[in-house]
Amino acid sequence: MTKSFVHLHAHTEYSMLDGAAKIVDYLKKVKELNQPAAAITDHGNLYGAMEFVQKANDLGIKPIIGYEAYITPGSRFDRPDRENNKRYHLTLLAENNIGYQNLVELVSKAYTEGYYYKPRIDYELLDQHHDGLIALSGCLGGELAQHLAPDGSVEEGNTSNERSFEKALDIAKKYQSIFGKENYFIEIHNHGIKQQLDILDDLVEIAELIDAPLVAANDSHYVEENGAEAHDALLCVQTNRTLDDESRFRFDGSGYYVKSAEEMRKLFPEDKYPGACDNTLAIANRVNYEFNFDNSYLPDFPIEDKNVSPEELLKIKVYEGGESKYGTLTSEIIERIDYELDVINSMGFASYFLIVGDLIEFSKKRNIRTGAGRGSAAGSIVSYCLGITGIEPLEYGLIFERFLNKGRKSLPDIDMDFDERYRNDVIQYAIEKYGQDRVAHIVTFATIKAKQAIRDAARVLGLPFSSGDRVAKLMPPMILGNTATISECLSLDEENTSGYSKEFYSASEELRKQYKNDEEAKQIIDIALGLEGLRRQDGIHAAAIVISPDTITKFLPIQQKGSNAEIVTQYEMHTVEQLGLLKMDFLGLRNLSIVDRTLELIGSESLDIDNLKLDDEKTFKLFAEGKMTGVFQLESRVAQSTSRSLKPKRFEDIVALVALIRPGPLGAGMHNEFADRANNRKEIEYLHNDLESILNETYGVILYQEQVMQIAEKIAGFNLQEADNLRVAMGKKIPKVMEEQRKKFTDGAVSNNYSEQFAIELFDQIAYFAGYGFNKSHSVPYALLAYQTAYLKANYPAEYIAACLTAVKRDKDRTAIFLSEARDMGVKVSTPDINLSSSDFTVNDNEILFGLSAVRNVGDITADKIVLERESNGDFESIEDFLSRIDSRSLNKRGVEALIQGGGLDKFGLTRKGMFDSAIELIENAKELKANKENNQGSLFEMEDSNSTTININNTEWDKKELLEREREMLGFFVSEDPLEGYGEVLKSESSHSIIELQSLEDEEEINVTISGLISNVQKRVSRRGNPWIQFDIQDLTGSSGVLLFNKLVDKYNASIDGEIYLKVSGTYVGGSENTIRARDVEVIEPSKMIENLDISPLRISVDEEKLDKKNLVLLKELLEKFPGLSSVELEVNSKSGSKLLELKEIKVKKTNQLKNEISTLLAK
Repeated sequence: MTKSFVHLHAHTEYSMLDGAAKIVDYLKKVKELNQPAAAITDHGNLYGAMEFVQKANDLGIKPIIGYEAYITPGSRFDRPDRENNKRYHLTLLAENNIGYQNLVELVSKAYTEGYYYKPRIDYELLDQHHDGLIALSGCLGGELAQHLAPDGSVEEGNTSNERSFEKALDIAKKYQSIFGKENYFIEIHNHGIKQQLDILDDLVEIAELIDAPLVAANDSHYVEENGAEAHDALLCVQTNRTLDDESRFRFDGSGYYVKSAEEMRKLFPEDKYPGACDNTLAIANRVNYEFNFDNSYLPDFPIEDKNVSPEELLKIKVYEGGESKYGTLTSEIIERIDYELDVINSMGFASYFLIVGDLIEFSKKRNIRTGAGRGSAAGSIVSYCLGITGIEPLEYGLIFERFLNKGRKSLPDIDMDFDERYRNDVIQYAIEKYGQDRVAHIVTFATIKAKQAIRDAARVLGLPFSSGDRVAKLMPPMILGNTATISECLSLDEENTSGYSKEFYSASEELRKQYKNDEEAKQIIDIALGLEGLRRQDGIHAAAIVISPDTITKFLPIQQKGSNAEIVTQYEMHTVEQLGLLKMDFLGLRNLSIVDRTLELIGSESLDIDNLKLDDEKTFKLFAEGKMTGVFQLESRVAQSTSRSLKPKRFEDIVALVALIRPGPLGAGMHNEFADRANNRKEIEYLHNDLESILNETYGVILYQEQVMQIAEKIAGFNLQEADNLRVAMGKKIPKVMEEQRKKFTDGAVSNNYSEQFAIELFDQIAYFAGYGFNKSHSVPYALLAYQTAYLKANYPAEYIAACLTAVKRDKDRTAIFLSEARDMGVKVSTPDINLSSSDFTVNDNEILFGLSAVRNVGDITADKIVLERESNGDFESIEDFLSRIDSRSLNKRGVEALIQGGGLDKFGLTRKGMFDSAIELIENAKELKANKENNQGSLFEMEDSNSTTININNTEWDKKELLEREREMLGFFVSEDPLEGYGEVLKSESSHSIIELQSLEDEEEINVTISGLISNVQKRVSRRGNPWIQFDIQDLTGSSGVLLFNKLVDKYNASIDGEIYLKVSGTYVGGSENTIRARDVEVIEPSKMIENLDISPLRISVDEEKLDKKNLVLLKELLEKFPGLSSVELEVNSKSGSKLLELKEIKVKKTNQLKNEISTLLAK
């Protein structure tokens, strides 16, 4: 039997955009080849090391941790010119835990001290950190090889080397002296590259001269032999080239896949390369690690009094906080506190709660707004007493065991929300408190998703964007947040149909048809299959921070990233947690910033936003109308429509609303069922009367995970720890575990005198709903912030929208949304004014003043300087005065032109066009005036009027369309006037959506729409096949969208669509970057005649009093709201004593035959 082999030089997906081998695929191949061990040696990093270890262990393969280091012959601190930046490859493997620790130190210092184009180490670092390491001399890019075959250089700074066997021999001796004779191996490769073949004999000779063992390696970059094309495509993605580009970077040679032992031994026969293959097995036999993934490594909370333990201090702080929150502590509160403390202390988590509580306390002392909590931590009364959460758990029936229990061995996970402006201040406090060497951000990785893989594949094939786009759009849409893979769409594995594989396969018939029949599509998809799922790049996680009890590199490798050189782990979040380290989420929440800004604008100390009564009429009216743009978590179209249907009447309904709009409940139709029950459209039913006390707040619907736990406790006699285990089991739906839980639940229910049939039926019901149930402890604090934001919007609309505008001022699309919302709410927004506006949006007499920093090309620093100058030296009297007082280095030509076009200088009584045309002259004149002032300062002959100018500013103005379009470009929206000649409202009544609503859709999301508006930029074209098509823009009050017309529509409307006319377009809108309506029907409209012909007289509904019960009133109101328009509604109520006329305030409808027919049908029942 042929001896085996171990791959000691292998690149995975973590050699990003270079390695095309997913870790799991690589290891499965190793298993298939019956190889006992495998190494991971990615370029310059240990990103995948722990994932590799765990997956290898799962497959019964010995893992060998290593990396391909970049070593510089000089100092790692040197920063030479690129052409002299010598660096070589060196393969380093950890033999044991000491070696692993030294690898961590090397790779970390390579980033934090030696990074220069690549993370580099040097000989000094090797001297310090070589224990426990096995070194292989490297590939063709290694230092030995580069001195034997300098023309085989793979690093640009090495091209100046000259061939020198003696130099190579000295280098080998140096490495051997560092690592030791038994730990330094001469590495040999054979990919058919001339330079590799030329130096094989040299390498063998050096090994003999220094008595070093040989070792064979294959530098694998993909798994299967047929993966070469996909790997080549990946290199093209990295270098932004196409496959047919002859000058592009490509691998020389071939065979960079995971080869069998037979293949490797054939390449490196024993008689010619003695020991080369056997030594791979010998090295693997030497390797042994012990990693414990069950330990926790929490940092100690610093306590001044050394005689006080963390457990004692926690109890003191909790009771102090409890008395502050509750006043007198009842026996129920004390019992809950003591129970929670017992669990926390027995699990060793006292320091954790002290750390989190301290961070929140710091924030509050600094007036940094924090959230009321998120996740299951809101179920903890200890968290509430410490101020970590703002929700009283007993009032809302929140369960501690959902958060923490002795049966679930995992660290608590408390996510913290901070005002986004000050999140970094809190992180900096943590760094200062626990040590700069113990706190780090956590890395995250972007992967190549299916659609991106398809588009990348088309691009590297040199095909036009439309080719890849065409195939990408055949991928099925997401299902409840799950995205299809290309493999799921092409074939169905009947034995493994987890998730939504069946649904994705069913929705991909056209993709399979194209794959089978279209050669171009097949070529694209075949390459995309090799790209999909690979790591594309690393970044910094938006929230996650790790705090370790000791120097962080004693636990994991780090790197530096970003403009601020932030310390970031090389392991992603789940690995950090598996290693037992404390991972905390510091989330910067924009809505908290908006709340604080709104309170500043209101300026009233009497408004205590954190202690609002939760029964405000205006707030609930806002929810009932679904006007939730800017309301936390509830801005989406589905949230707004669900809210209109639900019409929340109490805070608990808002808690439910937050839960109902999640993918699971939506997919199960729970939102409709819940709303129907809440509004008496369906009867509320309980499987048993004993469930009413648990389910009455959700109208008999099992909505929350906590309700599943409470049912198990009440009906089956589970304790809450057992109930939480049931919840987890139902979420995972493992058949064997589910059967065990079913029996336990049924037995418990029967012993509590319930029938077996009822118990089985109830178990099945809660098992179904548990799959969609939401964590109530998460929903309550979210609902509280949603209520607070809705309250501010309903009661202080100008201040709230101004705060929203400031928060999104860098986002043109979001700015337009809130400016549109202001118009809809009747809040006037004025154009910027350099003599009135602040840097941010402000409110004056219920009118929003446009913030100067929100004007395009102006920015915060310039805006602040303008405001400071005005406040210090008075208003600007003329454009010359303004320009002479503001340094041109702060406000350049583009900024001046932006202020002019946005209306910021209108107060000077000059035309915008005139000022714009003269801008350059005015700026140069201002510089001259300023210079004169400075030169003549204190002179007896100073000019009488240093502000005088001879520049003649013309008084011509742009036409209205151009003036408003320029204004929109600078401000993000039409602020000063309606661009649609006053027809905006009537056109709105003929549209299903506003364009700004459409632009908030997810990328490539498609919906049917009708848009009425003014068209422009008409372009009539002919396709390659000779088919005519028309493209134009359509504009409403909120923005513009592209429209495409094809086929019969072109024939029908070609003559009509010319110039600027009003159209009503129906079709399919494609969201994201496409922002296009594919028209199905077009109608030429005349808004002036529409207004003339528009019947806006009141709609009078006559109804008999006995038919006007509460249920019919609710249904009638909902029906009317489906037909928004301009006509008010009057209700004529007939009774025996006569008739009475009531006006339904706040409801305006469009009178259509369909509406009248539906009213008649409703009232005839």
